[in-house]
Amino acid sequence: MFVNEVMTIDPVTISPKTTLPEIVQLMREKQIRRVLVLDKNKLVGIISDNDVDSVMPSPATTLSRWEMNTLLDKLTAKEFMTSPVFVISPDCPLEEAARVLLDRKFGALPVMQERKLVGIVTESDIFSAFVGMLSGGDVPGLRFVLEVEEKRGVLATLGSIVNDNGGNIVAIATMPAGAEDHRRVLVKEEGADPVKVKAALEEVDIE
Repeated sequence: MFVNEVMTIDPVTISPKTTLPEIVQLMREKQIRRVLVLDKNKLVGIISDNDVDSVMPSPATTLSRWEMNTLLDKLTAKEFMTSPVFVISPDCPLEEAARVLLDRKFGALPVMQERKLVGIVTESDIFSAFVGMLSGGDVPGLRFVLEVEEKRGVLATLGSIVNDNGGNIVAIATMPAGAEDHRRVLVKEEGADPVKVKAALEEVDIE
């Protein structure tokens, strides 16, 4: 799966001169947590709800409410946006985008193609996609978590066991297990008899 399959196209954008009150109002109207800043169609910054919170007045300020409101009304995107912006391409694998978000502690990545803004992918987009892949969507079924020896033909064996007992695999994922030469496999299937599947797995020493 790739970024272009889950990203939001035509993301909400503003100019560097957009004021803080206008940004807050836009986020509320669109029910979004981030806006991208474009200057003559060039991506120059990003503003998140955390950025907005960071420029809001502290209760400890000595300024009067009128003075503070006057200052905030004049504050523009250029003055508190995050810049430069880390971007990603639409053909980037989804797991790589997730790794960038995780490693850099980002909440979103603008998506650029040939220097043109084409979308934005957020942590929520990726989370939803991974949930769909691991759960097989809304298809009801039985979920097995198995520990198998890491060798050729194991997944084929699992597929045959499910198939031979009247089932159909709708989702499958693997990850490292405790033992170095083993992997943990999550299988979701529909239609099989769970008792028969369990017995068949035990026959081939799959835990």
